[in-house]
Amino acid sequence: MENLRRDWPKRHALTPEEVAVVLGRNSNSRGVLQKIREGMKSGRYPGARKIDGHWQLPLEDLAEILDPTPETVMVPVVAKAGRRRSQVGPRIRFVINARFFAQVCDSIGYAQGAQALRNDAWTVREELRQEDYARRAERSKMSLVEALAGLGHTKDD
Repeated sequence: MENLRRDWPKRHALTPEEVAVVLGRNSNSRGVLQKIREGMKSGRYPGARKIDGHWQLPLEDLAEILDPTPETVMVPVVAKAGRRRSQVGPRIRFVINARFFAQVCDSIGYAQGAQALRNDAWTVREELRQEDYARRAERSKMSLVEALAGLGHTKDD
């Protein structure tokens, strides 16, 4: 900000031509000036205003563009690269545990709880089977498509 005030004394805002000079771009280039005007219009240069039909950018806002004040940045948490955990394992473990606790419930005389656990285990087991069938069908489909694509190309082509 100090440099801007020193270089542009008694000025509160700069024109697109002057902004180009500050940004180190060729202020004689029509394309550069057009991009700066478009940036002022679109909001890429925050604080820019059109006064009496001419775009102007306040010195404070230009200083913020040149040297932004540090602010708290939220860094996204990225999962570790490596082996992806299966979604199948926990569900298989649920089926096994549900069957075990169904036997426990039977042993202590809680038949209704045992039947509910068996039903839940059966539902999860069937979902796993359907997913497995779908995966197998997709693999089979892909291998057939690849085989058919291979038949279309011969050495004579």
